[in-house]
Amino acid sequence: MTLPEIPLLGGSTSTVVRVGDTVRRNAGPWTPAVHGLLRHLEAGDCGRYPLAPQWVTDKALTAVATTLRMFHDAQYGYRPPTGAIWRAFGPPPRDSEVVCHHDAAPHNMIWRPDGTLALIDFDLSSPGTRLYDVAYAAWTWVPIFSDRDTATLGWGRVHRPYRLRLFADAYGLTTADRFRLVDTIRQRIVDHIEGIRRMAAAGEPAFVRIVQKGHLRRPERDLRLIDFERAYLEGALR
Repeated sequence: MTLPEIPLLGGSTSTVVRVGDTVRRNAGPWTPAVHGLLRHLEAGDCGRYPLAPQWVTDKALTAVATTLRMFHDAQYGYRPPTGAIWRAFGPPPRDSEVVCHHDAAPHNMIWRPDGTLALIDFDLSSPGTRLYDVAYAAWTWVPIFSDRDTATLGWGRVHRPYRLRLFADAYGLTTADRFRLVDTIRQRIVDHIEGIRRMAAAGEPAFVRIVQKGHLRRPERDLRLIDFERAYLEGALR
């Protein structure tokens, strides 16, 4: 008997369905590379906006930073196969250290029943630097959003400089990386915008929808915010 496919809503870049007790998503040329990483790492409640109160606490923020550090550290000894295909926004940097998740935002985290966190959705993972991955997570978890967007998405009002320092401390950033973090967050936002536009121009349906629905207006607001608050954010990291 063939079981029906039940569409699962919430994602924006993939088609996801439930078939019986399994959850399935469309594959692509990047899938074998992602599977290789997940096999190396193999040894609840998903974030939905507006976020529930337990997702926006300082405790949750530090747990995310710690989880990201564990994800990076767990890759020790892993080398992607030569010629691996990744669904990346651009070529990997020359100083790649790890395979970055590239989308460790609340919608890609799950709280397990035992209170631990799990990362999901590795479609955009590709080689990069630890700081680049930290920058995206800090942007979307501190968050470095406008006050209006921060409130709408569930955080209410936050002290951005304090929470950015908390995230950096919990991850264990080096002094050198703390000096580079704000610039890297800004560059990560720019890369996010340009990458989505590039994929939309290439005809990828999910990214075409993101552009058509005006979803790039929010990160454009975030760029203006980070420029306005740069001194406060950098000062908190010293």
